[in-house]
Formats: sequence, structure tokens, C-alpha cells
Amino acid sequence: MKGHATRLCIVMLLFVVGFISIPMQEGHAGNEIKVFYNGSRIVFSSQPVQLGGNTYVETRPFIQSLGLQVAWTSKTKFKLTKPQTTIEMELNNSSATINGSKITLSAVPTLRGSKLFLPVRPIATILNLTLNWNAATKTVELASRTTTTTPPTPSVPSSSYRIIGYYPSWALYQNYDVSQIGSTGLTHLNYAFANIKNGQVVLGDPAADQTNFDRLTKLKKAKPGLKTLISVGGWGWSGQFSDVAASIYSRNLFADSVVSFIRKYGFDGVDIDWEYPVAGGLSSNKVRPEDKTNFTMLLKAIRDKLNAAGTNDGKKYLLTIAVGVSEDNIRNIETAKLNSLVDWINLMTYDYHGNWDQVSGHQAPLYADLNDAGSSKGNIDYAVNTYLKAGASAKKLIVGIPFYGRSWTGCGQSNHGLDQSCKGVADGVIADGIHEYGNLISKGWINGQGYVRYWDNNAKVPWLFNSSTGTMISYEDPESITYKAAYIKAKGLGGAMAWELSQDSKNALLNKLVQALK
Repeated sequence: MKGHATRLCIVMLLFVVGFISIPMQEGHAGNEIKVFYNGSRIVFSSQPVQLGGNTYVETRPFIQSLGLQVAWTSKTKFKLTKPQTTIEMELNNSSATINGSKITLSAVPTLRGSKLFLPVRPIATILNLTLNWNAATKTVELASRTTTTTPPTPSVPSSSYRIIGYYPSWALYQNYDVSQIGSTGLTHLNYAFANIKNGQVVLGDPAADQTNFDRLTKLKKAKPGLKTLISVGGWGWSGQFSDVAASIYSRNLFADSVVSFIRKYGFDGVDIDWEYPVAGGLSSNKVRPEDKTNFTMLLKAIRDKLNAAGTNDGKKYLLTIAVGVSEDNIRNIETAKLNSLVDWINLMTYDYHGNWDQVSGHQAPLYADLNDAGSSKGNIDYAVNTYLKAGASAKKLIVGIPFYGRSWTGCGQSNHGLDQSCKGVADGVIADGIHEYGNLISKGWINGQGYVRYWDNNAKVPWLFNSSTGTMISYEDPESITYKAAYIKAKGLGGAMAWELSQDSKNALLNKLVQALK
């Protein structure tokens, strides 16, 4: 039984891939390695050793000190358990599961004589323990984390509005440099996007990212009040989020990688853009019904790690999320619970209509379009009120504003092309049916080149219509931004978010937004 218990715990430590081993040498007299947990020394009958680049300790005393139970399930398979956690492993096998989710171990359980040994650092990561190695005294110190899940005090004073702009990696290829962001009123820049690989945050476009990160560093020196966040996921790279959130191990692994990433590249926080829990976005995305609760637990793991890192680094790291605004999107997250974990919530209040529709419509109406039955729930005011009812704090809600328009062609002439059946999607600049605001200006299409600007006084947004081609373009302009800024103030919301900065090449919309939110 003693051997069985010892073996079982070894495997647990082997889960974490790529962690640096504690620089210990195999013990002998005068070179003893000491291990402490919450200030109490763990006594071993066999000394810790270093094997294959991993530091191992005798299993039974180590695991029992950490509050785990062990049990054999077959001749070679083990189970480690504690409340809400079950870890299943097999001797000499790199495959394992945590609460039913498969993981790959960085090392397999190891026998030394008749005893099983476990590596220290992976176990610490799995159990969310802090770990410190003192080379001078050859001491390993493990401790339970005592961080609170309450977010740090916001970097922007509560009396100020947050003005957040997404800057995508591909803007580099469109000759839009971050130095072209002329407004000093931008408070936060979200860099889009980092990807997820093997459950960890990685660069999305290494070539562009390295160049952009260097330029962001220079921008922050020129604008000391500007904070930058790395946005992870997005529409194209949300496929692994369900797996990342599925287990205690995967959540901690991801959260650790978030901390490593923002420290390495100089970001002030992270923006989680999971599109979308439970319902998914791309058809290839993996989804689970458990995504709803797992998302909350993932955010808690990230918050705890960021708080601990902030304490060590002497700064406050931000945690934000970007969320969908359909009824399904809102239903599939635990708004009231995650509200206490994040600094704010970026509402993607746009794309209410687009190239998937055969009928033209407003893509970001502030209020309902009275001629569009579907817009009774497809507008910014409805989304904000629904999130407030679900438990979000008004000051944490950030209204999303698109710096691009969506278009159709061959639309009916009635109502100047709005709410009409259309033959197809109009040609766009960066994608079919999409027109950057800067491009509309440069082409002279706003009240020019055959286009006429119209205004919906109910929805508080403009549109363009070319009667000769039947092309209708729903877009944002300074007037609609003024109304949205007034709405943000009237509702006591936290500010505005723009997707995305390179689409407003002359900063006309950004400057209007900053001015309107003063």
C-alpha cells in the first residue's frame, strides 16, 4: 500500500510541459535538498534527486503533505484525488487525465529502487502553489496562494472613461503604424491577437508581432499614460479555449502562460476574446455545455495568477474580456460571477447585420430600427440592459464601436436601400462587404461619387445609398459616435471600445470619441 500511494502522486507532477526544473543536483551527504510547504519541512526517507532534467521527490510524504489521496485503479494505473479534482495516470505513460480531460505529461512516473518519485515544479503548478528555490541553501519553498480574486484598483480613475482601441497585427501590412495613433486620449490599446498552442499563449504572427511590440514599447514611452493589453483568441483562434478551460491543470497552465507572455513582451494585462463559450463561433471550434462554468473558473485562475504576479512585480495587471451580445452569448456565460473577476467587459456591439443577411440593415444601431423587427433585440441599448440585468456593473461595461461599415448591393430602392432585400454583398476593401471608415473618406463616398448619406433618427446611425447600383453601406460617423458617447454617460457606463484603429486611418472617429467622452 505504501508503494501504491507513492506511485500515484508521482504522475501528478509530471503534467506540466516545458517548465524549467529547479537546479538541484542528486543529493548526498553535505548536499542535502530541503523542501518546505507553508513553512513546514517535508521529511523524506530518500533524498530528492534530479533525473532527466526534472527534480523528483519521494511521493508519499510529499503528496500527503499537500493534502492529496492516492489509490491504485489497476496494476499500473493510479488516481490522485482531492475535492473537485481527480487525476488519473499510468506508470511509464505520458498520457493522463484531469477530471476526464486528456493531457500529455512532460515526464513519466519514475521508480528509484522500490519507491516512486515525483517532479516538484509540475505539482506546484497543478495545485496552484507558489515555488521558490534558494540555490545557496538548497531549499525548495512551496506555499498556498493567498491572493484575492478581487480585481486591483483600475488604472484609470473612476471618474474617467476608458477609451480602448484594438490594434491588429495585420495593420503592419497595411502600412498603419501604431505611431499614427494621434489622439492622446486613448487610454488602452488591445493588441490583436495572440494564439493558443498546446494550451498556452503564443505569438499569433511572430514576424509582425515582434516589430509591432517594439513599436508599442516606443509608443508607451511617448504616451506614459497608455496601457497595453494582449488580446488572446478572437474569431479565428478561439478553437482551443474549451479545452483550456476544462480542467484545473489546463486552466493553471494557460494562466501561467498569460503571466509569462505579458512579462516577456511588456503588456499591462490580458484581454480574453473567446468566441464563444458553449455555442462556439467557427464550426471547427470545440465546445462543451460546461464552457459556461469553466469560463468563470478560467478567469479566476488568470486573476489569481495576475494578482500574484502584480504583487511580485509591484504593478497592477489588468484582466478584461470581449463578449458577444446575442441572447445566446449572454445566456452562455455567468455574468454576475465573472463581473467580480474582470476589470471590465468589452461588449462587441456591432455586426448585428452583415454579409450573412439577404436583407440590408444597420450593423451597430444604438436603438432599434422600427422597420426591422429583428432589431428589437439587436441593438446596443438592449445588449447593455440585458448585461446589467444579468449582474454586470455599469462601470465595467464598455460599448463597442465599429470603425468599419458593412454593405450590400442590388438592394431595393425603397427607404433608400435600408431594410431591403439585396442581390448580394458589395465589394469591400479588406473583405467582401466591409468598408473601412478611412476608405469611405478617401474614396469620397460620403455624400459623393453617387452615394447619399441618410440618417435613422430612431436607431441614431447613418447609412449610405447609391441608387444607381443599389449599394447600401451601414457605417459609423462622428454624429453617431456623439450619440453613443452621450448614451455611455447617461447610463453610467465605463467607456467605449473601437474595432479597430487602422480602419480609421486619419483618426477622425477616434478623435471625436475622445472629445465626446470628456
